[in-house]
Amino acid sequence: MKIGIAGPIDITFMRDLFPPHTDFPETVSSAHIASLTFALYNRGHEIVIFALSGQVKSTRRIDGDRISAYICPLRRPRYQMLDLFRAERHSLRDAMQVSGCDVIHAHWTYDFGWAAVESGLPHVVSAHDVPMVVLRFAQHPYWLLKPLLAWPVLRKARCVTAVSPYCADAIRSLVPPEREIIVVPNSIQEYPAELIKTKQAHSAASPFTFAAVFNCWSSLKNGKRLVEAFGILRTEFGEQVQLLMFGFGLERDGPAHRWSRRWRLADGVQFLGWQQHRVLLSRLATDVDALVHPSLEETFCNAAAEAMAREIPVVGGLHSGAIPWLLDYGRAGMLVDVTSPAAIAQGMRSLLKDADLRSTLGRLGRERVLNEWPLEKIAQKYESVLEDAMKEQMR
Repeated sequence: MKIGIAGPIDITFMRDLFPPHTDFPETVSSAHIASLTFALYNRGHEIVIFALSGQVKSTRRIDGDRISAYICPLRRPRYQMLDLFRAERHSLRDAMQVSGCDVIHAHWTYDFGWAAVESGLPHVVSAHDVPMVVLRFAQHPYWLLKPLLAWPVLRKARCVTAVSPYCADAIRSLVPPEREIIVVPNSIQEYPAELIKTKQAHSAASPFTFAAVFNCWSSLKNGKRLVEAFGILRTEFGEQVQLLMFGFGLERDGPAHRWSRRWRLADGVQFLGWQQHRVLLSRLATDVDALVHPSLEETFCNAAAEAMAREIPVVGGLHSGAIPWLLDYGRAGMLVDVTSPAAIAQGMRSLLKDADLRSTLGRLGRERVLNEWPLEKIAQKYESVLEDAMKEQMR
């Protein structure tokens, strides 16, 4: 098949497939979509990427070996608000229509999904979040547009997938009742077992290291409750514990750091900010004893799954969307009430004090990732969905 992949994708992940010294504009990017795209390429398909960039003024095409990319212009949010991403949608749609693709796979139910629907080509739209939740926790006025974009996309899309059973249930009311929502989780690349075995054992002389990975500092991600919980542990264990915080807004002197200083909770916390994906995964594998993810809602959570793949035990929310499912309802991770700093602290304390519990949850978490979400298995599942969508929509 000639498969079009539309979404936030890091094209540089596939740099070796393009001519040397190709200049890639910076795009809105997601590492796991790039991994999936590369896996489909390795399965013998021709790939066309459709992405958005604020660094181009008109659509730019880049050709490589059995792969090409259309980089379309991305305007500032205030201009997007004026016309519901009309310019972005039409640029993407026009590129799709001239691309010669057999089928389009659009990630997210907004501008990329709408362009795929308007292209008239066979398509699959993958829901990665829940528009109503995005609306409830909106941090910026342009987030209010997302439900307005998602509603026509989900009503008109011929084939819809969701990244978890929770996500599928949450968008069910937006999809015509006669249409099935197919659950296809995010893919996670396997982490070599030998590297896990060679990781240095935790030393009593070293601080026990917790980590958190957020894509933003927001009420949805609930980072304040985590910092408060860590403050409880810091009072109890002192320098025996530390917390590493990764993500946008979590850099030194950023919003998270300023808030923590204001409430005198920054002691023992390293505010490391955004890291390149490979660097982040390396830090998790070598430096972290447990991951804490206090988000109030997730439709999948790659950060938690990637920690699980590295046998790092995870603490997550008992009522946080797909998190209970991700952690196999407490069998492959620890579930707590993330609205309570005391409950989060108790979960962290249990992992700190019980090496056998850490080992068991780490092992079962890794087994769950390897059994349920390996990259090749998910690529094969999407391949089947795309083939079916192409055949069905061409009848």
